[in-house]
Amino acid sequence: MTFKQADRLKGIPMSRTRVMLRKCQELRAAGEKVTALTLGEPDFDTPEYITMACKKALDDGLTKYTDSTGPLELREAICRKLKRENGLVYCPEEISVTSGVEQGTFAAFMSFLNPGDEVLVQDPVYLTYTTIPGIAGATVKTYSLLEENDFQPDMNQLRSLVTDKTKMIAIVSPGNPTGSIFTRESLEAIAELAREKNLLVVSDEIYERLTYGEKDEVVSIASLPGMKERTILLNGLSKSMAMTGWRIGYMAAPPELIDPLNRMAFYMTAGATSFAQYAAAEALDGDDGSAEKMRLEFKKRRDYLVGEINEMENFSCIAPQGAFYVFMNIKKTGMKSEEFCDYALEQYRLAMMPGDVFGQCGEGFVRLSYAASRQVLEEAVCILKDIDHEISQKMV
Repeated sequence: MTFKQADRLKGIPMSRTRVMLRKCQELRAAGEKVTALTLGEPDFDTPEYITMACKKALDDGLTKYTDSTGPLELREAICRKLKRENGLVYCPEEISVTSGVEQGTFAAFMSFLNPGDEVLVQDPVYLTYTTIPGIAGATVKTYSLLEENDFQPDMNQLRSLVTDKTKMIAIVSPGNPTGSIFTRESLEAIAELAREKNLLVVSDEIYERLTYGEKDEVVSIASLPGMKERTILLNGLSKSMAMTGWRIGYMAAPPELIDPLNRMAFYMTAGATSFAQYAAAEALDGDDGSAEKMRLEFKKRRDYLVGEINEMENFSCIAPQGAFYVFMNIKKTGMKSEEFCDYALEQYRLAMMPGDVFGQCGEGFVRLSYAASRQVLEEAVCILKDIDHEISQKMV
C-alpha cells in the first residue's frame, strides 16, 4: 500500500546540512577521520550559569505548561534585552517565545502569506527562507547578494522585483552563509521601499551579537522610522550563547502582527520547553561575560581562516563581518560548488557546504563554518593547502 504525500511537500528538500551531517557520522562510524566545517553550531559548552539556572528550574518543579507565548519572566527579559542592546521598546505582550528561530520563520511566513503572494528573499541565504514560502503557496523572488558588492543588496534590482503581488521582504543580517551585515544605508533603503509599497518585513537577527567591529554594529530594521509596526523581528539564543539544543527563539512584533503569529505558533508546538525558558531568562539577564568571550574567540578563528585562505592560489574570501561562516570563492578551480565539496570529502575527508545550496548566487563558493575548534580549523587549512596544491599542479 502506498500513500501520496501532500502536494505542499512537492519539491521540498531535506536540509542539506543535515544530510551532510549524517554522511559525516556514517564515515566516522566506519572508522574514518572526517574534518567537518559544516554545521553552524558553536563548539563551546553552554555557559555554566545558564545550565545552573536550568537545574534550579527543574529542582523548583518548573516543568509544567507555560503560557504558549512563553513565561512572563522570559518575555520581560527579552524586552529588556531589546531595549538595552537594540534601542527597541516592546512590551511582553508583543513577544512570543518559539522553539528556535526556525519555528518563528515558519510562523511568520505561514501567518501572512497566501497562495499567489510574492516574497522577496536574498540570495544566497539559509534554505529555510526559500523553502517555507512554497509550503504557504507563495512565490519566492530572490535579490542577489554579490561578492563584488560586499554582499549588499542592489536596490535597483530589489525595486524591480516588486509587483502588486509582493507582500513581504525577508532579510537575514548578519547573514548565513555570507557573514555579511547589511549596512545602515542598505537597511534604510529597504525600509523606504517597504513603507512606500506597504510591505511586511521579516528580519532574522539570530547572529546580531556575533559581529567583529570593522563596520558599524548591526542595526535592527525595526529601529528605523516607521518600521516597528511592519516588522516581525526574529532572534534567539542558539548561536551567541551556545544553546543550539535548547531550542529557544523569539518573535517580536506589534499587537496586530503578534496575534496571528501567536495563533500559528500555538498549533505548531503549544509552547517551548518550560525549564529551558526559565533558564533562557537568566541567560539574557545574568550574562557573566561568556557571550563576549565566545565572540572574541570566533573573531580570532575568523582572522586565522581568512588569512590562510587568502594566501592560497586558487581560493579567496572577503572577511565576514558577522556570524561564523566564511564564504570561500573557488571559481579559479573551474569546479562547481557541489563537485568541489564532493571531491574534498571523498578524497580528503574534508566536509564543507556547497554554496549553491544557498541559492544560485552561491555557485562558485563553499561555506566553511568556523564554529569549530582551532585544532579542527588548522586541520582543515592543511587539507585546503593540499587541495590547492593539487589543483595548481593539474593546471600546469
